[in-house]
Parts: sequence; structure tokens; C-alpha cells
Amino acid sequence: MPIEYQVKVSTGGDDLVRMKIAGDITFKAFLKNVEEALSLPDDMCVDKCRYFDEDGDRILLKNEKQFKNALQEFTEKQRFKIEVHKSDIISRDQLITKVLTDYREYLEDRSKYHFGYPYNLHYDHEEIFDVMKYSINNLGDPFVESNYGVHSRRFELDVLAFFAEMWQIPEGDYWGYVTSCGTEGNLHSILCAREMQPDGVLYASKDSHYSVFKACKFYRMPYEVVASKPSGEMDYEDFSKCLNQHPGKPAIIVANIGTTVKGAVDSVDTIIKTLEDHGIPEDKRVIHCDGALYALMLPFMEQFEQVNFTKKIHSMCVSGHKFLGCPMPCGVVIARKANIEKVSERVEYLNSVDTTIMGSRNGHAPIFLWYSLQKGGFEELQKKVKLCHANARLLFTMLKDRNIKALLNDRSTTVVLSRPPEAFVKH
Repeated sequence: MPIEYQVKVSTGGDDLVRMKIAGDITFKAFLKNVEEALSLPDDMCVDKCRYFDEDGDRILLKNEKQFKNALQEFTEKQRFKIEVHKSDIISRDQLITKVLTDYREYLEDRSKYHFGYPYNLHYDHEEIFDVMKYSINNLGDPFVESNYGVHSRRFELDVLAFFAEMWQIPEGDYWGYVTSCGTEGNLHSILCAREMQPDGVLYASKDSHYSVFKACKFYRMPYEVVASKPSGEMDYEDFSKCLNQHPGKPAIIVANIGTTVKGAVDSVDTIIKTLEDHGIPEDKRVIHCDGALYALMLPFMEQFEQVNFTKKIHSMCVSGHKFLGCPMPCGVVIARKANIEKVSERVEYLNSVDTTIMGSRNGHAPIFLWYSLQKGGFEELQKKVKLCHANARLLFTMLKDRNIKALLNDRSTTVVLSRPPEAFVKH
């Protein structure tokens, strides 16, 4: 049974009310009890209060941590006194404004110390903020307009056309949609692969994103975790050994175009050659490319092996909120149109086709992606890629000059270093 506390609530004068609380109560629930004890009207609330410590000093209480510390201090006595000032009692509207103001300050502060996640925070979408007033839903297939009239399909189709051109797949040959994140792109692509090769075994390196193996569990697919090289790239000798474990079985391969931690890129050419060496024909294999970050960068690094639809791949996905920058998580998946039929189903009440993982889909994200692409285009993206590539090498050199161990792959903009102290990480 939790400890029960006797609490005296004072508003600064002689007026005093008593109440009981359980020792496991949250601060939010405690304030609610205080409001009821003070018989406050529904449109008023207690924002903060004070308690008297052992020395009689008033200690401010305004968050969960401070409240738990106060309970801990009075565990033995199981009673303490709370004081509520008139200035601590505010209207619900004032509380909403205060909470939002505090949260904006929190966001601004944390954004200054954003570290460890490859997000582009330097973007400006103020010109299109007014679209947030509308309930924009792109439910159904992007290429088949539904009954829901408030959508952003024209922007979504423009975004898809941009990526199709960049990844070199002709108009009419591709299908795709704007996803909620890179994970959804993997979930959709692996679902298509499973439907194309129901008896297939999925192969992905140890450094692959966790969503790849999540998809295998969702779809109950057999899979092999292929060893990775120290760089994070797939170990192709181990890939060959894994293929030997499943002779005659179709193969579904997830090739990484920039692994999550090390930014390693798997060689699609080597993967295809290995499949050919094992006698796995084209109609018995599916290759999906997970390019959450680098699929948007690699096309501008012409000195390196390219990954696009001129090669025998079936799908590719990328995150929209990483290199490009977007205020909400999103992504893009592009696939060969001929491979989508097996996951396509007409839905009468939508007057559209169900081909996506989600039913209702964020109609705002395509507008923000479209805006970023229109403002920059290929030339601006190329400049940003070169800048990020140069900055990563500068940081790597600076760390090396200070005898700090670090790793940086040739095509990567992710510098890997030893984990700093926990206090630094949580700053």
C-alpha cells in the first residue's frame, strides 16, 4: 500500500484546508486535489505552490521532480504544509498560454544542442504556415484521387516526380508516395517484396535499421542477419554464406544507402553479382534500398558508385526530415509500378485504391517537401551535399588532431566517435 500523507493547504492567511494524498500521486493529480480542496471554479487552476521544509523555509513546487523530492523528504512524518499564493491561481487560458510559452523556450534551447541525429534544422517554411489551418488528408493512392476533396496530391506528385528523376526511373514506370517516415518506406517495400516472393528469405546486414527486422516480425518472414564490416558495410563473404543456408529459395535483400550510425553504403553491384554467382535469377530476387539519409545525397557525389533504378533494384526510400529538412517526420518511397499490383485493392467508399501502409495520410508533409525542393532544386541540394561532406571531414580532422578516436566513411557525412560522458549527452 502506498504511504498516505496528511496535507495542510493554506492560501497565506488563517484559512486552512486539510486533505489526504497517496504517496504515489503525480504532481498534476496533486494540483487537481489542491484545486478541489480550495473549491476553485472550473475555469481556474493552481499553476504552482510552495511547501515548508524542515527549517521552515518555503520551497517552490512546479514540476514532478520537485514534488517527488518533497514527498521523499516527508516520508517519515507523512505530513507537510502547502502554501498557495493568489498569484499561483490562474485561469485555464492563462495556463495554456504559459505551457506553450515554456515549451517554445524548451524547443529553442534543445535545438541549440541538437547532436547525434542527422536532421537539417536550417529551414524556413514560414510562407506556407497558413496551410496548417486546414485538415489536409491524402488518403488513398496518390495517383488516384479519392472522395476526400481537401488533399495535396498535386504537391505529392511533384515530389515523387523529383525523386523519380533523381533516381533515374522513367515517368510511367514508377509508383510511390510520401510516407510518415523512413520506417514506413521500409515497411511498404518489404511488404511488396513479400507479396512478390512469398517463399523468399530476407537478407540484411547487422547495421541495418531496426525497422527492417521489425517488418520481418510483422509479416512473419524468415530472415538472415548478415555480418557487417567494421565500417558498417555488408560483409559480402558472410552474405554468400547466408545464401548457402537457403538453397533454391528466393532472396529479398535490403541494401543500405547509408547505415544509421556509421553512414555505410552497401554495394548494390556486389550484391547483384553475389546473387548471380549463386544462380538466383532476376525473377526470384527483390532488392530494396534503404536510403533514409544518403539516398538524397549520393546522387550528388558523382565520384562514388551510384545507386538508382538503372540497376536491377525494385524500390528505394528516403526520409524527408533529415537532409532536406521538414518540421514533421516524413519520407518518400519510390517503386517500380509493375510491382505494386499485388498490394493494390480498390476501396469503394474512398473512390480510390488502397496501396499504402496508412489509410489517412498527412497532406501537409508533401507541401513542405515540395516547398523545400522548389526553393532549392538540384543545384542548391548539390551545394548542401558538398558543404556537409566538407564539414564532416573538417570535424573528423579536428578530432583526430586532438587524439580523439573517430570513424568517417568515404561517402558519409556522419562522424562516429566514442560515447561522451552521460552528463554531456543529457545536457
